[in-house]
Formats: sequence, C-alpha cells, structure tokens
Amino acid sequence: MKKALVTAAVLMLSFLGRGNAQPPGGAAGPHDQAVVLEKVADIIERQYVLAEKAGGLADAFRAKCASGAYNALKDDKDFAAAVSADLVAITGDKHMNFRVAEPSDIGETSVSPLRHPVRYARLRARENTGLTRLEMIEPGIGLLELRRFYSFDQAKDMALAAMTFLGAANAIIIDVRENGGGSGDYLSSFFLPYPTQLSGLYTRADDTLTETWTRRDIGKEPRTDVPLFILTGPHTFSAAESFAYDMQSRKRATLVGEPTKGGAHSVDLFKVGDRFELSVSTGRAVSPVTGGNWEGTGVLPDVPAPAASALEEALPLARKAAENYAKAEQTRIREAVDGMQADLDRAEALFKENEAAEAEAALDSLFLKARSAGLLTEFFVGVFAYEFRSGENDAMLLAILKKGLESFPLSSDLAEYSAYTCYQRGKKGLALRYFRKALELNPDSRTAALMIERLDERPGPDGD
Repeated sequence: MKKALVTAAVLMLSFLGRGNAQPPGGAAGPHDQAVVLEKVADIIERQYVLAEKAGGLADAFRAKCASGAYNALKDDKDFAAAVSADLVAITGDKHMNFRVAEPSDIGETSVSPLRHPVRYARLRARENTGLTRLEMIEPGIGLLELRRFYSFDQAKDMALAAMTFLGAANAIIIDVRENGGGSGDYLSSFFLPYPTQLSGLYTRADDTLTETWTRRDIGKEPRTDVPLFILTGPHTFSAAESFAYDMQSRKRATLVGEPTKGGAHSVDLFKVGDRFELSVSTGRAVSPVTGGNWEGTGVLPDVPAPAASALEEALPLARKAAENYAKAEQTRIREAVDGMQADLDRAEALFKENEAAEAEAALDSLFLKARSAGLLTEFFVGVFAYEFRSGENDAMLLAILKKGLESFPLSSDLAEYSAYTCYQRGKKGLALRYFRKALELNPDSRTAALMIERLDERPGPDGD
C-alpha cells in the first residue's frame, strides 16, 4: 500500500503546473551546468527502467552534453527545457522530464518539502479533481469527461457521485482525449467485475511485478454490462492510456478516436542540485492479458476517427447500443416483476391461511427479486406498504415493513414511517419499538422523541 501511494504521488508530480516564482540561485553557471548534467546521466544509468538500455542512453546523453549543446543556455528554464527535450528524443520515453524546481502559486520556497504536496492540492482544487464534464447528452446516453486521474482517496467521492448520476444511462461515453494521466486508473473498477486483474507495474529497483486489481471499495456495484465507449486522442497519456488499454484488452469498451500518446512507464522524481528535478521512468506497465503495454505505440482505437470529431463518431454507436441495452433491461425487469407478482400472490394467500412462516419466505423471495432488478429502495418499500394500509391484511402490511427495515437497517426515515403506520393501525407496542429505533438512528428527530413520550404516557396493548 505504501509503495502504491508513493508511486501515485510521484506520477502526479510529473503533471503539476509550474509556479511563477523565480527559483533561488538565478541562472546555471558553466561549472554548475556540468555537475548537473553528469548527475542527470548518472541517474538515468542507475535508475532507468530498461536496465539493458540504460547505460547506452546515459552515454548518448553524455555525448550530447560534450558537444556543447547547452553551453549558451544561461537561463534555468531554457536550459531545463532543452535538456528535457533531448532526453525524450534520446530515450523515446515521453515520461522523461527535467525541470526547474518551483513552488506552487501560494509561494512557498522552491526547496521546501511542502512544495509538491501544496502544488498537488492546489492543482486538484483548480481542476475539480479532473472532472470537467458530466451530463446526459441525450436520453439514455451519459457523458463523463475526465482530464486527469487523481488518487482514489481524493477522487472516490466525486467518482461515486458521477457514477451514481450515470446509473440510469443505457450507454456511457468517457472522454479522455485531453487526459494527461495522473495517479492511476480507478474508473475500471466501476465497469469490470470484482476482482479483475489490470495492468501491473514492473520496477527495476525491486525487479518485481506488482499486481493491480479492480477495487471493491467503490461504494456501488460495478456496471459490468452497460455499453461503454472511450474517446481517445494524441493527448491521452499514461494513466488514461492504462484505463483505455485495460478496458480494450478485456473487451469491455469500444475505443473511438486517434491513437494515444504512448507512455506506459511510471516515474520517480530525483533532486538534481538545488534548482532542478528529474522525472525518470523506473517502472513499466505489464498487461495480464497481452503481456505487453502501449509504450511508444499508444493505444490504438477500435473505431479510428479524428480526435476532434470522436464524440460525433461515437454517438451513433452509443445510440444503437443504448437501444439494445434498454430493450434487454426492460425484458429483464418485466420478468422480475412477473416473478414478484407470483411471490406476492402466494404471500397474500398464505397469510390469509395463517401460514406466516411460508408467507414471509415468499416475501423474502419478492424482496430479493426487487433488489436484483434494481427496484428496491426505501421509497419502494414505503409505497408497497401503503398499498396495504387501508386493507384488511395487517399481517402482510407488518411483514412488508419488517422486510423493509431488514433491507435498510440504517434508515431512520423508514423506521419512523413504519412506526407511524403501526400507530395508525393501533399497533402501539410495535409503533413504540419503531419510534425508538428511529430516534436511535437519528437522535435529532423531535417527532420520534415526542411520539415516544406520548406512547409511554398512554400504555396500551402491544399489537406485536
């Protein structure tokens, strides 16, 4: 867990925006420059993920330095930008990044250990945790645009809210065309069954492969069959590519757009002197499905289209998929309701025959079918019970309330509703029990407290 958190943080640092403050020390002098450049080469040789290539890449960079390529660059930012561009060109690795160490917009010192945590927090606030668009763009078709992946502990509330918003969609389009990566993919967990193995991480330092799996703690059941479309483009990078690659290799989504940028490595961050820092790829993704990754090639779309028009290309596909999905859902729910009606008819007949145990078993079956069909909510229970409030089958009414509270044991509203229903039916003892339960769940309920006081003052038959 600790290793995963550190890796996520370092990956995120690779994408942090630059501050405006001038770092201490001004421009890099010739002597400083030579020391800095050798340090960069040494880090690459010792740390770069492809150990068999690291020495040659470091030597190629040393040759570039020896040519005097950076001698005329006196400004730190110009110097860093030129070195960074050459490192990418030499290694072919788009994760390589050499830059000036700078503070956040708050202005803490650029050498402070606070600079990265503060910049990270500030960036998250500016970017709305990466979520830039969430809507039902057409009836039944949902759209989520995510421009950066934040760590799950920071993104989980917003991710759950977004997935809840899209819960009734018959097809979902996820736009990662402008997603530059971040702290790791968490979206797969909302669309693949738990547990499903995703691309893991091989690290050179440990010479180990750390497995990655979908999460169980996402707050809702994953939607494993809703049609899913992912929009990609040349700016889709790193963690966003991992999401697209895993979903494609698992045949769980259709990718529409252009090939992605091609960065399947993960980085560590190294200080280089007092003024610079270097992101170096120290790990690489390994897919459990393909055995490889997307480094250099990018993730290739299933439906090629210009990135700018990928949404327009995806919409007709989503409409057709949504229509088919809705028909299948309607059939499934109709079958569930037919089964629920049969359980209800059986329960009513058994209660009239005073066969309470068998009747409650039939209600259990009804509630299970309702939950499986996605129909069971507190409101469903309330409306269902209401149908029996004016009838003569009190046993059915009380059994429905009991099953509802068993299904939603933490619902103070349902407990209070059940209490009032029992009170109005003359079941004072049961009403008192439910009011006490409601007050236990919600100590601020003045209504429950007053009704308990009233019922305690007017003892009557239990009615249980």
